[in-house]
Amino acid sequence: MNNSSNVVSAPPPDPQPPLGPIKTWIVNHDRSAVFALVYVISTIVLSVFVSYFWLLALVAVHIMIEWLSKVYRGYRYRLAWTLWDVKFDLALVCLAFALLSYTGVSAGVAGAQSVTRVGVFGSRLSALVSRIGFLAVVGEYFVWVSRYLTRVLPFVSRFGQYLARFGIKVIDLFFSARVALFRKADMARAAARKPLSGAGHTMPQVPTELPWQRQLSKGDWFAISVIVINLIAVFSAPLITDHSYASLFQSLLAKLHPWPH
Repeated sequence: MNNSSNVVSAPPPDPQPPLGPIKTWIVNHDRSAVFALVYVISTIVLSVFVSYFWLLALVAVHIMIEWLSKVYRGYRYRLAWTLWDVKFDLALVCLAFALLSYTGVSAGVAGAQSVTRVGVFGSRLSALVSRIGFLAVVGEYFVWVSRYLTRVLPFVSRFGQYLARFGIKVIDLFFSARVALFRKADMARAAARKPLSGAGHTMPQVPTELPWQRQLSKGDWFAISVIVINLIAVFSAPLITDHSYASLFQSLLAKLHPWPH
């Protein structure tokens, strides 16, 4: 006797209850043009014209929003995915620390002393690397870069002096451009993810693995490279500038004051 007719199939899962407009906005915040505009303007104005402390504050707020979005979407590895999805913000923080490490008394990137130190450091590194043998080409390349910087940085310095007449710094322009580009890259990442509506819905599938267990995109590698390069630049500052590691740390703390005098 066939009892297949008595088998009752399981009903489809019920849609998730509505999250409400606020929670829905938190989940979809990286797709919002308004959020991007407010974030870019606030970051540039507060960081450039007040202190980079406010960059840290804004990034902290974004990390909190990203964490909540992971909670509402039911992520398993919330901390890992939160930090992974704010990697462009972390790259901005590392960039800011690198810029601050090379600005200050007798330690400006475009200053003559720093140019000389870059050349001397490149020559010393070249001599050291040349002894290794198979890495000699790397040393010669570093010397070439040092000579190129020696020629280019004085021009950048003069250009910076021209902009300074209008209250504009080259570093500020560079940083502001990075803020806009990184926010655009973050929105492109979010655009590839299915948005969440405020009505009853079935929660989009979330990853069950750690972020670096997936195949990394070009954007992922770019953000990671920016973070690594700028961290190396920060820790190399005492080798190029007049700073020691102690004075570098003290200088960074002073420049990160929320209301500098």
